[in-house]
Amino acid sequence: MAPGHSNTAIAIDLNLAVKTLEAHVTSIFTKLDLTPGDREHRRVLAVLRFLRG
Repeated sequence: MAPGHSNTAIAIDLNLAVKTLEAHVTSIFTKLDLTPGDREHRRVLAVLRFLRG
């Protein structure tokens, strides 16, 4: 996610089905307590948390 790749691109790189990768991404969002919202982009928020360590 950090380099800005789509789920499809990440799935190809990791040799996973897109649906499997989507499940993993959803799990990451859940663990980070990032709920879907109209104002924020969860992928960006997840990457920011990663970068802040």
